[in-house]
Amino acid sequence: MAISVVTHLIHFIIVRLFTDKAFFSSGALLEVAKIVIIAVVLLIVAIPEGLPLAVSIAMAMSIESLKKDEILIKNIESI
Repeated sequence: MAISVVTHLIHFIIVRLFTDKAFFSSGALLEVAKIVIIAVVLLIVAIPEGLPLAVSIAMAMSIESLKKDEILIKNIESI
């Protein structure tokens, strides 16, 4: 997600530097707003995708620590 936003901003700056377009205009503001909207959309999409993976990794790590402490786990869903 961060890579996408950074590349959009770099492209925006390069286009503004090497063309006659002004940095501070309504068109530039609209382009920056589009970049911000893309960043928010990517966050909304990426967080639910990574959440199950993060929960699974956290559970696996906690199970390993419980095994080291020799704690008996009868029902894995309860963790």
